[in-house]
Amino acid sequence: MKILITGASGLLGRSLMVSLAPLANSPGNLIGTAHTRITPALQKLDLTDEPAVRRALGKWSPDLIVHAAAERRPDIVDGDPAAAERLNVGATALLAELAAANGARFIYLSTDYVFDGKTPPYTVDATPAPLNAYGRMKLAGEDVVRAAYSANGDGAFAILRIPILYGRVESLAESPVTELAAKLLEGRSFKVEDWAMRYPAHTDDVARAVALIAERLMQVTQHAVGGTYHFAGGEQFTKYGMALLIAKELAVNTHLIKPDPNPPSGAPRPKDCRLDASRLSSLGFVPGIRFSDGVREVLAPFKNAR
Repeated sequence: MKILITGASGLLGRSLMVSLAPLANSPGNLIGTAHTRITPALQKLDLTDEPAVRRALGKWSPDLIVHAAAERRPDIVDGDPAAAERLNVGATALLAELAAANGARFIYLSTDYVFDGKTPPYTVDATPAPLNAYGRMKLAGEDVVRAAYSANGDGAFAILRIPILYGRVESLAESPVTELAAKLLEGRSFKVEDWAMRYPAHTDDVARAVALIAERLMQVTQHAVGGTYHFAGGEQFTKYGMALLIAKELAVNTHLIKPDPNPPSGAPRPKDCRLDASRLSSLGFVPGIRFSDGVREVLAPFKNAR
């Protein structure tokens, strides 16, 4: 099958390019797009340029679109909501509309921030109540995907809500998890939020889940296979808890880290958005990467460069 991945140069997108390659079966059938970080393997595409998107999809005719591109930083969304909405909602609506019109399957990457964090764990049919503009935009993205496929049924699309991500980074600033390592390596004392419960997910695990859903979407026509799924990280940490583990891995004095029991400043964050992943588990999926193991691998190049 021909697969199109948006946001293919990003933290998750790079893992998706690897995990979905076997389904594409040949390099020519796997198309990754990016807007700024372009490599020879990727196609440049501005998802907010409607004529360009229409031309690209007309040329490529994908059987499956995996839409991973988004502005995921809540404070950045708040700083320029119009630009974020063009990408997070407008581009999503256009891609889903074109995919549905051409009989292609569609997988949309959403977020646990569609919930308010007050009554976890959240099942796939729990009522969303986002606290910030980012969560509201991702929920609106879900809605436009459902609307585009309303005549096709749930068998043609899937929505996967995911928690905070980490993975092999090009720079430590690329993930809010590895940002903690960057601060530790500066060698100065700093405060770390010790309030919200997080369930970090390695991008390779999330990409495996996407590949499994994609395989089912392409093979099965029953409506029950599509719809909404949740990915749940298997371990719970606050950012302070993650920082302690990262400090240990970097052999940095943990006294540099001061726990802050208050909610973070900036855009409102939910306290505990633990997701119920039983529907994804029913497909036979189990996360395979423990946080300590994943962080050790991710930090190794930066640790060795000290």
